[in-house]
Amino acid sequence: PVIDVFEENGTAYYVMKYVGGGSLGDKVKSGALPEADAVRYIRQVASALDFVHCRRMMHLDVKPANVLLSDDNDAVLIDFGLAKQYDDAGEQTSTTPVGISHGYAPMEQYKRGGVGTFSPATDIYSLGATLYKLVTGITPPEANDVANDGLPELPQHLSSNVRAAIEAAMQFRLKDRPQSIGEFLEIVESGKVKDERGEMKDDCDRID
Repeated sequence: PVIDVFEENGTAYYVMKYVGGGSLGDKVKSGALPEADAVRYIRQVASALDFVHCRRMMHLDVKPANVLLSDDNDAVLIDFGLAKQYDDAGEQTSTTPVGISHGYAPMEQYKRGGVGTFSPATDIYSLGATLYKLVTGITPPEANDVANDGLPELPQHLSSNVRAAIEAAMQFRLKDRPQSIGEFLEIVESGKVKDERGEMKDDCDRID
């Protein structure tokens, strides 16, 4: 949260809580994380995304460098500089530029107007790519390479649940991905992917 906003020297400043544990990007520089640790962090980032999705906002830049760690070793999602707000009809209401973090951005972010309509599946791709990085230590391939060649084979020591969650989240076509954070987390829990996707379940009324 923003604690304060003020102007000095002809410049506007805002004050936020200090999060001093470094980023997940720093943490994974020394190699892949244990699966249990990676899943714990991803669940916490997923909770943050669920919160903003229920407010018709997309983050659009989820990646390890944008997840800081608190003194209690909890994940904190930061950097909403590329985020977009959407109205009740799902149309964007903000004009923030569309950025690309290679390996973490799905193909629709490369296209003009590709994120003009609200869809949690865009952030879910980036969340799956972040999980990929945490459990392999390797930056994910770019979306175009995923489209042409598929994902590289994931390490066999990973649980089937984690492999299924990454593969489902990083589907090239937006409609083939989990359509909500809840659906993504169900795959993390069970390893089972729905054969057919219905309309996105609205489970946002549980969030104050």
